[in-house]
Amino acid sequence: MEFGLFFNGYLPGPAAHDPDSEHLMLMREAEYAVLGDRHNWKYAWFGEHHGLTEYSHMSAPYPVMGYVAGRTDQIHVGSAITSFPTSKDHPVRIAERAAMMDHLSEGRFEFGTGRGAGSHEVRTFNGTELTETKAMWDEVIREIPRMWEQKDYEHHGEAFSVPTPHNIL
Repeated sequence: MEFGLFFNGYLPGPAAHDPDSEHLMLMREAEYAVLGDRHNWKYAWFGEHHGLTEYSHMSAPYPVMGYVAGRTDQIHVGSAITSFPTSKDHPVRIAERAAMMDHLSEGRFEFGTGRGAGSHEVRTFNGTELTETKAMWDEVIREIPRMWEQKDYEHHGEAFSVPTPHNIL
């Protein structure tokens, strides 16, 4: 059996009034992941959410995962989840970040993906609607492994395009 930790950057409403609370919460969650490494836990998963109060203040998990990976020896850091609304992030940037995390963590990065959360978060980025995310996810999830093949990549799709062939990594 393998054990993992999940961090979402939860910050209860009253705590949010303290100007130091967000920083302290992020540092505390990173330290919990370091402790998990010391106690042989296998995974530290980091959520990603945008524009939510209380539920999650983890809007940029990749720097946090890099920080944790740099302070640990064995625990795997994972995205839980990286969503694919192309109005939020171009798929090439997602593929690049995931590949760099894997390299710099010495193979300890776990790439978790999904459609994303509710309509409030999705609409935060240029009016994307929740009904659009399934088609986007279906297209992007097929293409990211192709981007990692270390050869010239191009794509002309509905959700995104890479019109000029080039090496993504």
